[in-house]
Amino acid sequence: MARVHFANLSPPESPMLENANTTFPEHSEGEMLRIKPQNTITFSKAGNDLVGSVEITNVDTKEVSFKVKTTAPEKFRVRPSTGVLQPSATVTINVMLQHGQQIHTINREKFLVMCIGLTSDISNNSQDLADLWKNINAKSAAVEQHRLKCALPVNFDESGLDSMFGAGGNVAAGHEQYGVMSGSYTGTGGMMGMSADKQMAVLQQTIAHLNDTTHRLEVQTKRNHRFQWLMCVLFVMLAVTIVYMLKLEIQSSATQYCSTTEGGHH
Repeated sequence: MARVHFANLSPPESPMLENANTTFPEHSEGEMLRIKPQNTITFSKAGNDLVGSVEITNVDTKEVSFKVKTTAPEKFRVRPSTGVLQPSATVTINVMLQHGQQIHTINREKFLVMCIGLTSDISNNSQDLADLWKNINAKSAAVEQHRLKCALPVNFDESGLDSMFGAGGNVAAGHEQYGVMSGSYTGTGGMMGMSADKQMAVLQQTIAHLNDTTHRLEVQTKRNHRFQWLMCVLFVMLAVTIVYMLKLEIQSSATQYCSTTEGGHH
């Protein structure tokens, strides 16, 4: 099955393809659905499988129909991928990586959770809902969209999964792949000994780590600047106070001297 992008998630006959460059806005919580987790599906081992989950809750006062799509439908099994939620109802969507797929390319993929409110004139039987999603326009204000990234935990251990998934000979244990974040990367071949996919994963982790470090340094620099300005202000105030006190002392001494001089003349 060919790979698709969010702009082309719908079947060929769907009006969703009218604009191939459509980009979907990111949401954490919309008017109809609450998504948990909000931004990223983190996969973990469950026996011989690699699974992730998303919990969606209908926070609207009416029924909503939801549909889940992915950039790589050939890679994942999604259950349920579509359905109806009553008001305040919650459903957990389980996402499982298909056996034979590459583990270390998960972070490239994304999921799109869409929903639409059901009015009294819309039946909630499976065929009518299928027709509804087939003909809906992705730009319609009635469609709510939530985009989720995919990720593996830092220091993810792939041991025991190599025979089930296409890890490949160049894919080492998870601590070696993601250890850059924790300083534990010690691959014997360095970056040159890795596959292109693994190099990309390591580089992405390194960039994220550098961005975080840069942000912390910027915050610390701003704090240092504020502290320096405060010290300058305090120094100026102290200098002004000392000068003022010296001025008063000089004036007092001058007054006493004048009084003494006048008394001597008399």
